[in-house]
Amino acid sequence: MSQTNPQSIGSPNESNVAMLPWHLKVLGYLLLLGGGLLIAILFVEVAFRFLYKPAAQWNDRPRTYYIPENSKVMTDGSYPAKKGHNTFRIAVVGDSFSFAPYMQYDDTFAKRLERWLNLNQKQPKVEVINYGVPRYSTSHEVAVVEKALKEDADLILLQITLNDPEIKPYRPTGLLIDEKTGNPALENSILKNWKSMAFVMTRIFNTQSHTKYRDYFFGLFENRDSWDNFRKPVRTIVKMARDKNVPIVSVVFPLFGYPVNEAYPFYPLHQKVGALLGRLKVPFLDITENYRDIPIDRLQVMPGADRHPNEVGHRIAAEAILPWLASTQLLPRASVPNRAYPERIGIIIPE
Repeated sequence: MSQTNPQSIGSPNESNVAMLPWHLKVLGYLLLLGGGLLIAILFVEVAFRFLYKPAAQWNDRPRTYYIPENSKVMTDGSYPAKKGHNTFRIAVVGDSFSFAPYMQYDDTFAKRLERWLNLNQKQPKVEVINYGVPRYSTSHEVAVVEKALKEDADLILLQITLNDPEIKPYRPTGLLIDEKTGNPALENSILKNWKSMAFVMTRIFNTQSHTKYRDYFFGLFENRDSWDNFRKPVRTIVKMARDKNVPIVSVVFPLFGYPVNEAYPFYPLHQKVGALLGRLKVPFLDITENYRDIPIDRLQVMPGADRHPNEVGHRIAAEAILPWLASTQLLPRASVPNRAYPERIGIIIPE
């Protein structure tokens, strides 16, 4: 009676595998490899969720914004179209850097200047009116300057940001960011639940976004059409002011997507703006160096999500602009604050 080898009945031994067609062998190896890879991904994801603790999201923006009862705009208080007697009126014309989103209207550099220019007992009243409009390019500000001149401005302060050459329809300078997290918008993708891969992709995105952010602004200044969309309106604005015999000055802000240090990439663009203003004989102040080496999250209104300057950024701007304006002798001398001190840590005023 013959004996049967148990391995020869339905057992997947080496001879059985060897008899399989080659494409089934490849499929088997791929399934084995894919299964191992899937197990590794699941292990990394589980470990990531247990071990990685993201920083808590916080928001210090106002929960309520207060505007004077009789104001018709979110920008400023209510002013008569024609200024009153013994009044000196400064018109701040600019974009969202002047308007200041997510901030109380009286925390802007314009309103800080107004407060400081009304500290003396015997002086004319000084009004610093904020005409800033979010998303405006310089081409839109021609009409704003015309309005300010009709409203008896004694001085035009043109605030310049490096996105001012943008040609409308408006192209946002910010990248596609989730406003709640400051990260790439991932809500409608598999990355919403794949936490470890979202972490990796966010870091890649941040690296790429810095390059895109830099290249975008250089493109605005290198493209003939967009540069003309800045250069020509500036010339028009300067001519309008001079035709009305109203002085005009300019303040140039840095971009707050990069810290201001040796690696700040936009210095050539600032120089190009300065050269244009110099040719037009417009006194200007570039306040970029006033922010040198300050951590960027101390200056952004919503760190990682919105690159506009916050209350600290506006205060630093006002502190730079006030003495510079005084040095131009375009302000009433009596309105320059008579008392200023390097410290405020006690209640006694030094003699």
